[in-house]
Amino acid sequence: MKKYLMALTIIIGFSSLAEAQFKGLGGLTDLVGGKEKNEASAGDINSAEDRLMADLKDVLGDVLAAQALIATAQGNSEKAAALNNTANKMKGGDANNDDIKGAVQLTKDTVNEQKDIIAGNEQMTAESKALYGKALVPYIKAVAKTAQLKDPIKDFVDQAQNSLKSIRNPMEIRKLKKTLDTGLFVGKNVPKLIITLGTSAKDLMTYAKKNELDTSDADDIEL
Repeated sequence: MKKYLMALTIIIGFSSLAEAQFKGLGGLTDLVGGKEKNEASAGDINSAEDRLMADLKDVLGDVLAAQALIATAQGNSEKAAALNNTANKMKGGDANNDDIKGAVQLTKDTVNEQKDIIAGNEQMTAESKALYGKALVPYIKAVAKTAQLKDPIKDFVDQAQNSLKSIRNPMEIRKLKKTLDTGLFVGKNVPKLIITLGTSAKDLMTYAKKNELDTSDADDIEL
C-alpha cells in the first residue's frame, strides 16, 4: 500500500510539473492559436502587398507612358520606346517583382534626366510645342495619381512592421521579410519618388507657360 501511494504521489508530481511547464509555454491551445495567428497575420499583409502592387503597376504605367511622350518631345525616340515598353508591361498585368523594381528605378532616372532638360529653359520649337502639348495633361494627371499612393504605402509599411514585430520565430521573420521584399522596397523608394515627380510636374507647367502653351486643362489638377 505504501509503495502504491508513493508511486501515485510521484505520478501526480510529474503530471503537475509537466502541466506547469506546458502552461509556461502557453499550452497546446496557445501554441496552435499563436501559429494560426501568425499565419493569419502573414496572409493579411501579403494580401495588402498584392493590392498595393496592383495599384502601383497601374500608376507606373501611366507615368511611364507620359514620360514617353515627353521623351518624344525632347527628340529622344529610343528612350521613348523603352519607356513605352515598360509602361505596357506594367499595364499588361504580367509584371513580376523585379519588373516593378525596375520600373520604379526607370521612372526615377527618367524624371532626373527630363527635369534637367526642362530646367534648361531651352526655347521649344514649333514641333516640340505640339508634342509637349500632348504630354502635359497626361503627365500632370499621372503624377497626381501617383501622389494618391502616399497614404496606402504608409499604411502598408506600418502593417508590415507590426506583422514582423508580432512574430518571435527568427526563421518566420526572415521568411516574411523575403515575401514582402518588393513591398518594403516600394515603401522605402516610392515616397521619395512621389515628391520628385511632384516637383517635376510643377517645373513642366512653368516651362509650358514660358513657351505659351495652353495649360488650362492642367491648371486645375491637384498635385
